[in-house]
Amino acid sequence: MSYCTTISDRDANLFRQAQAGDAESVAQLMRAHEGLVHHIVRQQWRGGLGYEEAVHAGRIGLWRAILGFDLERGHAFSSYASVAIARHVWRAVTVAAREEQAARALAGRASCLDPEAEVLAWEVEAALHAIVERLAPKPRWVVRTYYGLDGAGGCTLAQLARRLGCSRQAVHYHLRRALGRLRHPAFSALLRALLGRNRRVDYLQALCAERRRR
Repeated sequence: MSYCTTISDRDANLFRQAQAGDAESVAQLMRAHEGLVHHIVRQQWRGGLGYEEAVHAGRIGLWRAILGFDLERGHAFSSYASVAIARHVWRAVTVAAREEQAARALAGRASCLDPEAEVLAWEVEAALHAIVERLAPKPRWVVRTYYGLDGAGGCTLAQLARRLGCSRQAVHYHLRRALGRLRHPAFSALLRALLGRNRRVDYLQALCAERRRR
């Protein structure tokens, strides 16, 4: 079957069978109109999309056109399918362009990363989790859940109160007590050393701030 001819009775039956779910009829029509896919791909701008990728997208458009073609309207299938093929190729080109742009942006950020800064960030995160683990179970859960250290993105005091079955003020009390313990040198010495905040004056400032909060 040529993609530029009218539809014969035999081909019309193929379309009906394909749309009724007959896989072999779909395969026959796909093979018959493969040339139309390559014709559209060669004419259309592909940007950074490779030829085979564009053909694959075009075949998806052809498959959808086969299943959606209305024989009763009297239109040429080639005209109907050309639009569907071109649309899917264009979508693939757009997606490929976005992915390339994202990859370039990610590569640019990665090239700007300081290896020493990456190691320090990892050490700080590890130290933070280590000192939080030293808290009692309930305050540890409050701190981890409130700040998202459990990987769930954090939550509000009201949400914590509902989960604990207590008041928001009670949760705030537990959180404040837990943070006070974490500021103590026995807990925070390693973390402060990594952050360059391990001087005597730093502890005095933290102590004064805690007293003001109370």
